[in-house]
Amino acid sequence: MAQNEKRKQKALFKKRRKDKERKSKLSNDSSFDSLSKKIGLVKRAKEFPIYECLISDDWENNGLVRILLSRRQPNSNLIIGVYLVDVYCLGLKNTFCNANIAVEDYQALKEKMFQEASLTDCHPGLANRIVYGAIEYARKFGFEPQKDFSMSQFILDAPSEADLSFEIEFGKDGKPLYISGPDDDSDYVIKKLIGSVGEGNFDYVVTL
Repeated sequence: MAQNEKRKQKALFKKRRKDKERKSKLSNDSSFDSLSKKIGLVKRAKEFPIYECLISDDWENNGLVRILLSRRQPNSNLIIGVYLVDVYCLGLKNTFCNANIAVEDYQALKEKMFQEASLTDCHPGLANRIVYGAIEYARKFGFEPQKDFSMSQFILDAPSEADLSFEIEFGKDGKPLYISGPDDDSDYVIKKLIGSVGEGNFDYVVTL
């Protein structure tokens, strides 16, 4: 009797372990499918209409520009792209994107992310001009856009001649102006500028 009970317990334990493994696999497969779908939506973002394009309202007096662009999917959820742009020197410092976001979640995310910056409506062509123009300017000094632009670029429209109608000053007073941020390697940036344009041909402000 004791042996039978042990066999039953062993079989039950084995069944539970298999059920747990199966559920874990299903969960992992679901997560993979969800990520795969989001990537697919992001890559198709240009097919969907723009829901909102916003920019930090002090951008014309500030070298650091924040841009939020969202597009509405057929199911009414949103695809978003966020861009932090240094128009004075470094180009696209940070960016990310996401898809299939419910409108209410988008509003909460927007309030949380931009609580220190007031946003105002922005023409999509202006957003394009700032992002792509700043990237092009920064590349002159050897600075590449943050790596996630490989995905977030799909949220923007493709660069066009029409974007050039928006006149933007890149740099400050005719030369790069580097203003250090909390996550910057300031020594690296300054050495890069010295190597690309030479001492005296750029300005910098390093905060401790």
